[in-house]
Amino acid sequence: MEPVVVALSSNERYFPGLYCAVASVLSYLNPARKVDLRVLDDGISQASRDALSGLISQLGRPARLEFVTVDASVFAKAALGPGRSHMTYCRILLPQLLDVPRLIYVDSDLLVFRDLSELFDLPLSRGKVLAAVPDSETPTLGDDSRTIADAMNLPHVGSYFNAGVMLLDLDELRMRNFTNRSFEFFNEWQGCYRFHDQSALNFLLHREIEELPEHWNRASWQFDAQNNNELNCVLHYTGSAPWLGGTPGPAQVLFERFALNAGLEVDRQSADFKKSRRQQLFRSALAPVRAVGFRLLALFHRIAGRKEKCAAYQKAGHYWFTYIRKWPARRRLHRQRVPEIARMKFNVPILSVTA
Repeated sequence: MEPVVVALSSNERYFPGLYCAVASVLSYLNPARKVDLRVLDDGISQASRDALSGLISQLGRPARLEFVTVDASVFAKAALGPGRSHMTYCRILLPQLLDVPRLIYVDSDLLVFRDLSELFDLPLSRGKVLAAVPDSETPTLGDDSRTIADAMNLPHVGSYFNAGVMLLDLDELRMRNFTNRSFEFFNEWQGCYRFHDQSALNFLLHREIEELPEHWNRASWQFDAQNNNELNCVLHYTGSAPWLGGTPGPAQVLFERFALNAGLEVDRQSADFKKSRRQQLFRSALAPVRAVGFRLLALFHRIAGRKEKCAAYQKAGHYWFTYIRKWPARRRLHRQRVPEIARMKFNVPILSVTA
């Protein structure tokens, strides 16, 4: 059986996420399979590199680790992505950087509780170049940009996919000159697209993306909304990086529990963590103002004939009204589930960081 090729990307700020993602990938992978890990590196320190190598040694898995240096400055004209970095765009470079026929790409802000070899072995349907899970918050192309959808003659209601977990046919993407076409997309539509490289993937490859079951990329807010702590999924922290503060709830507690088990305890006393928690409190306090304010803005834009902005503000207003209405029940459920998470056992043995 060929090795399972898994690509991730990180800088030093996102290293705790990378470390935990790799720990989960290796711990839940079929023991009979070798794994080829490729890390797109935008400034990971030597100490962090050594810690990741030490993790793989402690797990005792047949794994190859390679750091691939990338220059994120080639995307300097594009809008900044998460963490005010251009690192997210480096997924676009995978067909050029890695000389393999296919691979799985996973973000560094997730935990894998499924065997990725099952995904790697999945045959793509004819005409499909990648497989991904529909986005849980942006279901259609029009929710990203109606302007781009109209210009490219694509349906507003066309399916939209999250790029956090993807099975990629790199041979086909190279044949389609996807990387260069993406650069052209960013230059032409600067200021119109909302979701960075994910926008390019969805608009340029519409109808060429195979839909995966939700368990391959479950948003952390969906896990928080569950009635239980069932996993058997890839859990994606789409809102806020959990090692930098995250969003209070079962998914956050789960990450901190897993990180401690993997030997990299979350530093709750860090400036980033404390700042994030203050922002979360402020966010909750402003919920009533936002619920009313977004509805009023939607009405204003509807009167002005701005349909796209009206729809966006209506969606935001609905989100905040629902957030307020469900808060008591959500809090009760979270209090019930958190003690259960504290008792959970993972496949990963209790480790310590080594350098």
